[in-house]
Amino acid sequence: MISKIGILTGGVSAEREISLKSSDAVEKACRELGYAVELIIIDGNIQKIIPELMRVDFVFIALHGGYGENGVIQGLLESLNIPYNGSGVLASSLGMEKSLTKQLAKSHNIKTPDWNVLEYLDESKDHRPNKFPVVVKPSADGSTVGLSIVRSQSEMEDAMKLADQYDGKILIEDYIEGRELTVTIIGQQVYPIVEIIPKHNIYDYECKYEKGMSEYICPVAISEELTSKIQNSALYIFNILQCNGYARADFILDKNNFPWFLEINTLPGMTTTSLVPKSAMAAGISFNDLIKMIINKSVI
Repeated sequence: MISKIGILTGGVSAEREISLKSSDAVEKACRELGYAVELIIIDGNIQKIIPELMRVDFVFIALHGGYGENGVIQGLLESLNIPYNGSGVLASSLGMEKSLTKQLAKSHNIKTPDWNVLEYLDESKDHRPNKFPVVVKPSADGSTVGLSIVRSQSEMEDAMKLADQYDGKILIEDYIEGRELTVTIIGQQVYPIVEIIPKHNIYDYECKYEKGMSEYICPVAISEELTSKIQNSALYIFNILQCNGYARADFILDKNNFPWFLEINTLPGMTTTSLVPKSAMAAGISFNDLIKMIINKSVI
């Protein structure tokens, strides 16, 4: 029986601000659902929050990026025998590391853009792609921080430097032009696909979190057959990574209507502009009911 929920937020990653916005929305929903709530803000050493964690029955992780998503917090909570939302240590660590997720998807015949992983400071490796354009981004970060679309070799140096600020491992991925789609999975249920139409040429940080900077279409205007194909791929990836509770898988639909898997987010945002709530709303599920579902289907 859950009576008191601790909401973990803050952190030291580039996504701290989004974590705080997610926790605001989750806290409001949890209080309206009748739970006692304790907001637990992480500012550095996670060991300092252990006394606060021991006062709650369940932890809702509203952290994004860093140790909120890479399995560190999940491992701590499991060591303390405290139930929490979302995926466990293994799925969290795999989902955070984009190159590993892509490798796993590829090994199961899920198409994903070709890629290479480099370290910016490793002078023994050639940073020149075989073709352009490419996407250059941190291998283990989210919210499109540190991402660049590179169209010539002359742009590579700046893109590598930018990505290196967020993660020492840099993913260089073939750029696929097309429609940006995202798929929500809760439990074993797949929800309506959201199409994202950003004001900028990429779905960057500003387009993700500033109202009016992106248009969202849900459900997406594609055939039932293609919808089913993409949803089945998302659920398949969710299961081969051994995700739990909920997640969001991102795809690009190219000009030939072929879906390419990009990445999976094991702790999707829960702000007012976030994609999982939009998908749930299209299925008739309110934000409060969504939070209740996530709690009920998580690691308990």
